[in-house]
Amino acid sequence: MRKGMLKKTYNKCIKGKLNFFAEKKWEFRLLFLFVLLCNAGTEAKNPDFNIGNPLGMDTQQPKQAVRITGVVTDEDGIPLPGAAVVLKSNKNTATTTDVNGKYVISPPDGGATLVFSFVGMSPQEVKMKQGVSVYNVKLLYASNVLEEIVVETGIFQRNKVSFTGATSSYKGTELKNVGNSNVIQGLKVLDPSFLVIDNLDLGSNPNALATIELRGQGSATLNAIKDEFSADPNQPLFVINGVESSLARVQDLDINRIESITILKDAGSTAIYGSKGANGVVVIETIKPKPGELKVYYNADLMLSVPDLSVFNMMNATEKLEFERLSGKYFVLQEGDYYAYYQKALDELYNYRLADIQRGVDTYWLSEPVQTGFTHGHSVRISGGNEELSIDAGAKYKNTVGVMKGSGRETWGGNIGLSYLSKKLKISDYLDVNGYTGTESPYGSFSTWVNTSPYFRKRNADGGVDKFLQTRWGLGSLGSLSPITGDIPNPLYNALLDSKNESNEIYVSNSLSIQYTPTEEIRLRGGLDLTNARNKTVQFTSPEHTKYANVSSYYQGEYYNKDSKSLAYKGYVDMSYATLIKDIHSITLFARSQLNQTQNDYISVTAEGFPYGSKGTPNLAHSYKEESKPGYYLSDRRSVGLMSAFNYNYKERYLFDFTYSLDGATTFGSNKLYKSFWSAGLGWNIDRETFMKDVKWIDILKLRASTGVTGNQNQGRAPSKSIYQYFLNSNYFGQGFYLSELANPNLPWQTAEDYSAGLDVRLLRGKYSMIFNIYQSKTDPNIIFVPQVPSTGVGSYPMDLGYLQKKGVELVLAASPIYNLKERIIWQIRLTAAYNKSEYGGLGKSLDAFNETQRKSNTMQQYVDGYSPTNIWAVRSYGIDPATGEEVYSKKNGELTMEYDADDMVVVGNGRPDVFGVISANFQYKRFNIGMAFSYSVGADIYNTALYNKVENITKSALERNQDKRALYDRWQKPGDITAFKSIKIVETVSPRTSRFVQKNDYLRAESINCSYELNDNKELKRLFGIQYVKITGYLNDIFRLETSKTERGTDYPFARSVSVGVNVSF
Repeated sequence: MRKGMLKKTYNKCIKGKLNFFAEKKWEFRLLFLFVLLCNAGTEAKNPDFNIGNPLGMDTQQPKQAVRITGVVTDEDGIPLPGAAVVLKSNKNTATTTDVNGKYVISPPDGGATLVFSFVGMSPQEVKMKQGVSVYNVKLLYASNVLEEIVVETGIFQRNKVSFTGATSSYKGTELKNVGNSNVIQGLKVLDPSFLVIDNLDLGSNPNALATIELRGQGSATLNAIKDEFSADPNQPLFVINGVESSLARVQDLDINRIESITILKDAGSTAIYGSKGANGVVVIETIKPKPGELKVYYNADLMLSVPDLSVFNMMNATEKLEFERLSGKYFVLQEGDYYAYYQKALDELYNYRLADIQRGVDTYWLSEPVQTGFTHGHSVRISGGNEELSIDAGAKYKNTVGVMKGSGRETWGGNIGLSYLSKKLKISDYLDVNGYTGTESPYGSFSTWVNTSPYFRKRNADGGVDKFLQTRWGLGSLGSLSPITGDIPNPLYNALLDSKNESNEIYVSNSLSIQYTPTEEIRLRGGLDLTNARNKTVQFTSPEHTKYANVSSYYQGEYYNKDSKSLAYKGYVDMSYATLIKDIHSITLFARSQLNQTQNDYISVTAEGFPYGSKGTPNLAHSYKEESKPGYYLSDRRSVGLMSAFNYNYKERYLFDFTYSLDGATTFGSNKLYKSFWSAGLGWNIDRETFMKDVKWIDILKLRASTGVTGNQNQGRAPSKSIYQYFLNSNYFGQGFYLSELANPNLPWQTAEDYSAGLDVRLLRGKYSMIFNIYQSKTDPNIIFVPQVPSTGVGSYPMDLGYLQKKGVELVLAASPIYNLKERIIWQIRLTAAYNKSEYGGLGKSLDAFNETQRKSNTMQQYVDGYSPTNIWAVRSYGIDPATGEEVYSKKNGELTMEYDADDMVVVGNGRPDVFGVISANFQYKRFNIGMAFSYSVGADIYNTALYNKVENITKSALERNQDKRALYDRWQKPGDITAFKSIKIVETVSPRTSRFVQKNDYLRAESINCSYELNDNKELKRLFGIQYVKITGYLNDIFRLETSKTERGTDYPFARSVSVGVNVSF
């Protein structure tokens, strides 16, 4: 550049005229920037450029972006927050209005067209004019406009107005209105078809996985999971950004990253997943890169969890000792040799414990292993870019401290999404890296602490922790005789050892997609998804543990290590074609081909015999665990698929969908490698008929129905070839081998034939709405892994046995008694209700032998035609005979008897409710919002295990454990007592399963109570900190529960009540 050029040309610059010659790239960039700075704030016209360009640089002056602002309102002038503003020529240039209906968008061309839209209103296009930068837009309500909801299937998008399948869609903000814990917490409140089965054992354990069903149980669970890499056979398929994901990764997903969740419920919507869609599909879409100015988002979630111990009704020390006395623990029942010695020892033991109680010993063991858990999570996200390249990147960290000491889950992750867009080409790549470390409590199962008797001291007189609460109580000088009590371990001693149980995982996922749009009607796309995960589990039990007290040092202590790896890929190509003929006929075609492979393997080892203080160092072990060897497992699953989908609608009134897929997979028999799946659906948008155009109070009135056949691959691996294993030892003839898995090469694919119908209604501009669904699904063939007799040498064998049919109803009602958008005062009430039932058929006598084994083992589940998997089977009881304290049974023919017979088992209850759902309300007053949601269940039965195990069935050995108070106060003690439970002195026999322990399990539970306040465009916050938006939300979750049954919940890990706060900030 010529020397002094900047100084000499300044006056020409501000006058708007400039000619210069740039010889270098950097010269051009510097001069161009200088000209812009000079011209800023003046009325000068754009400078003229005369540029030498020997380097071949593109010298065309870039188009200047135009800053467009305005307000979007309804026809009454009420601002519309959340209205979409999209550049018609490039949908990636888009924004939404704020809480006051204001928007800002910067299209690159002043002559472009903007499209304004809002839920339930007619879209409006506005052509921008040169020199005009403010456009206030008024959208009109239209009774014949269906919600502009996009059904995100995980494979393609479809407008709900033309879709005939049963789906539900929720925004990420709706999930956060329920709670800030995880996705599952929100979905079970929002959707009646999404059922989370309470785990009465694991409670609130942060490392436990939920048991989830969508529209009820469609597969038998008889030894269903064949290998550890299989999922629950009734669990829906989870898809995150088009990639199949495990339930663990869904629970660990940062809720602040979620853009939307769509639940696909029937064959009309899940047939695109072919052999994997029978249980329903949950499609999760995270926030994608969007062009626009760079924005920074920060989210903080803080939570306090308090253990719920109110469900445990345990005896205190005085009650426990009295119960033992009344049960005959301190009396010798039969006189004989050494009778006096035994009775004297028992008297001494009773008096010793009584003296301790009188000194004030009454230990509440339940409080020892628990704590108040504190969870804190943080995430940050950066998003922005230009019309060609946009980025969305983020990171998260969350540390969940459980309510049992030493337990917790630490999760972390990072993600980056890039999107490149030209006129016809779009390239997207999303990378996720996540990990976790899960730690189980060294205090072990909570039931250990619940069962410890309160007349024992935690610590000795010196404050130390003894290994045993009480050692064997012998007979003095006759010590050679059996002691009257054994060693009673101190759970606190075991908890303070250096034992451990933890697992960790690193998970990497990358999705690459290339899309080419040669015309407005045709779109071509190809992609590759790769996932890689590695999981490691380490468990160590200290050799000082009390369970090794009488074991040789060669076997004291145990170390277990398992290293698992998973590698999966999916490649696909697809094409879509969409056209509108004469503004009447809309046709959409979609075709896709894909291939998948998932390889899982693990290696495990168990060692024993550790010296004290070794802390689980593997090389210090004496040997492998007795009669064991290192374990290894490999699972390699491959599948291919061809899928096509067709949609037609006439004037958006009459709708037709058809889907067909052909899948091939190695999951089933080698002679049954391929299977076809299909669905067909019809729909009628009645509100769009000409005879409805004058009915202004009906916004939506839509009928839809679908049928089809889909599949399920969650049953586990069915070997197509028999598998043999070597014996661990050898003999004179060498090392032998045995049959471990028997092949079934003709095993068919498990499929479900589905029928579904529904009605969608919305009235008075969205103030009232209703969604009604009815469905029936028949799983046939029904794959069951049937246990085999020991002589075969095979544990179980996969067979096609009968069918399982489920049917149900869903209802969602919503009303807004107060709906003032102008003042932002809205009150909404919502009710969801659901019913579903499953029933076996076609089994015949194929499982009679197994059912007989179930009855003899005192198990309450049977597999019989015409009955449900959730039926409770037991012998009907007529209660306790007041004269004897013994139970009176009813035979199948109604005859009363005192003799129990397992063949008299009948159905005495059902674990599924007649109706269940959620009642919720939400009130918004300007920037303040309060909401609450209560779940309810009516008509379910439960077999009360607390009554069965801690009120009755208390054997002599079990008398050492603490028991439910009802064992002392509610059991029969003398002739004439009218009670529900047997004689308190029965400690020699075990009560059979009878209807006495079945109770109604109706409940009302406070799922979520929340309130929030938001600040938008606060001038002081923006000036001081650059903050554009702040929202603070407080939550109360699982705060109370009213129920008709009094049973224990959280026996291995207690449930928790939580209080939490969420803070969302954008800069």
